[in-house]
Amino acid sequence: MSAARFFIFDDSLWPLLTVRMVGEATSRHFDEFLDISLSYLHRREPHVVVTDMLRGGMMSPRLRHRLHEWMKCHEQLFRETLIGEAFVLDSPFLRLGLSILFHLRQPPCPYFIDARVEPAFAWAADQLENVGQRDAAERVRQHFGLLPSRHRLS
Repeated sequence: MSAARFFIFDDSLWPLLTVRMVGEATSRHFDEFLDISLSYLHRREPHVVVTDMLRGGMMSPRLRHRLHEWMKCHEQLFRETLIGEAFVLDSPFLRLGLSILFHLRQPPCPYFIDARVEPAFAWAADQLENVGQRDAAERVRQHFGLLPSRHRLS
């Protein structure tokens, strides 16, 4: 079974990368997820990631540890290429897991957490605009029917 059944990558609005988690991953699926994620970092292009965890399962402590070690190993690539990362999750257990991960390892870029996808994509578009990628930000806003940041209510 491919990782695509558990981790769905969409780069059609690059430099926005959307990752959707569906269910729980086995160790093999998680390895595939890490390999695909690393391939995006190896592009060495600034980008923002929205990770939609609404249908994802809880990560085992072993997989959380592997993710922590993987992030540590590739921290420089994260710092060079990742503009920001938004997480969409409504599960208190997943929030706890993410909090533990961020406690163990401070994220290498700005991040945003919300229970809905629209604010996450709006934040991602703002991050792109903040680093001068205005055209990319506008494509994201148009695709998701979002207002420019100056028109949104705080």
